[in-house]
Amino acid sequence: MVGRIICYRERGRGGLRQERLGGLTLMTGELYAPPGLPQWRLRRRLARLERSLTALGIGRVVLSEGFPYGGWLAKLRPVETLGFYREAADVLVLEVLRAEGVEPARAVVTLSGPWLCPELTRAARRLCPQVRTLRIDVPRAGEGYARWLQTEYGLPVAPPSGRTDVTLSFGPGGQGQGHVLRLYEPLPPEGPRLYARDVELPADCGQPLLALLWEGGAVKRDALYARLKQGE
Repeated sequence: MVGRIICYRERGRGGLRQERLGGLTLMTGELYAPPGLPQWRLRRRLARLERSLTALGIGRVVLSEGFPYGGWLAKLRPVETLGFYREAADVLVLEVLRAEGVEPARAVVTLSGPWLCPELTRAARRLCPQVRTLRIDVPRAGEGYARWLQTEYGLPVAPPSGRTDVTLSFGPGGQGQGHVLRLYEPLPPEGPRLYARDVELPADCGQPLLALLWEGGAVKRDALYARLKQGE
């Protein structure tokens, strides 16, 4: 079982309760942090809650977006979304193209990174049949991989620099052009968010919950879609 921690900015007594979200069973801990509560008391409350969750065999927790005390956790690990986002990179790219009014068949997409990681190559293979040109901006291995893509998919070999509609970056380095999507730590708070059809999740923690559903095989790729955050 995975845990969840909810923080309330009011007075109250913390506790544990079991809940179902998106088909997942979670043991949810409540942390009350009213204004003016001394930090030492807040740390003690969180430590007590953490001990209660780990005593039930829980090792990972879903945290709400912007939860400010994740760095205080000693034994529990927050559920991460980075791996999920890297595996669904093609879905994110297609959403940015849609939002900017660029047809994929006319789009130029750059995949960049410090090395030819598996997530980058999987994204390349999924995007090749859908976009006009794919640029591979990876030191040393990029040119050879681009030529392999040309052999497999018939895409033209394009130099790593040049006009680009979307740059998908799997690591620091490289000169991103167009709309840059960064898929390495730390994930920027802005950018498209992933969703799944017929799956309703709380807005404040929907991304880690969706990552868990993906991890467990309950959500398949053909159900995924992305939307830009409001205001972008």
